[in-house]
Order: sequence, then structure tokens, then C-alpha cells
Amino acid sequence: MYIGRVEMQDKTPPRDEIWFRKIYTDLVRSQKVTTIFRPGKRAANDHKGFFVGETLRIRIIDKVGADWAGVFGQVCPNFEMRVRVLSVTVCLIRELTKEDFKGSTPDILTTEFLIYNLGLLYNLSPNELNQESVITKTTFEYL
Repeated sequence: MYIGRVEMQDKTPPRDEIWFRKIYTDLVRSQKVTTIFRPGKRAANDHKGFFVGETLRIRIIDKVGADWAGVFGQVCPNFEMRVRVLSVTVCLIRELTKEDFKGSTPDILTTEFLIYNLGLLYNLSPNELNQESVITKTTFEYL
């Protein structure tokens, strides 16, 4: 596949990994992040979904990619941690409570911040991501 003059490979991140941006490295290393949110339905057997009890690798992004543009990101080669999935919950954003944000990153403490954060990460507009949107909350423990 070609985008402009650059040949792109049809690649996606491994399904057994959770990727975090560099700003979250210290929070992950200190095992403070135990909850993540992703847009859409990503439960077991869904595209990019996780299973309860599954072991995953946490990686830190070195070069940001963009699924929507077909650009594959790259991870820092010297950082990897392992986690076990404790829960996978699919719901509407408006159904989240304050308790749901426990273990999340400090920039995601409300549904409004969650919408903004996911919008930035996934290049989604307010029409594509709002209080009525489906998201998946995944919690995990470090191994």
C-alpha cells in the first residue's frame, strides 16, 4: 500500500500488547496505571479485544503511528512489562462513574477528560466520540 510517496506495510501492533505514550513511562514503571479505556467494543473475540486472565505486554511508544492513516508506530526496544487482564467492560461513556477511573492516568479523571483524551489519541471528532459512545474499560494487574 502507498500513502503519498511512502510505501506502508500492512501491519498492526501485536494484539497481546498495550502501548502507552512516553509521558506515562514512570506511572507504568511504578505500576500505578491499572485501568485503560479504548473507543468502541474491544471485549474478548472483538477486534483488538482482550480476554479476562490473558497475559499482555506493556510497551512504551517511541514513534507514534496512526491506525486511521495506516502508519505503524514503533515501541522502545528496552521497555517491557507484563500484566494480567482482570476485567473487560463495554459500556457507554455516560455510564462510567468516578470509581471507574481508579487506576487510570491522572489526565483521565472524568468522562469529559476521557472523551478529550481518546479524541486526541485516535483522531476522533466530538461527533464521533461523546457521552453516548461505546468504550471498553480494561483493568489489569502487574506480574
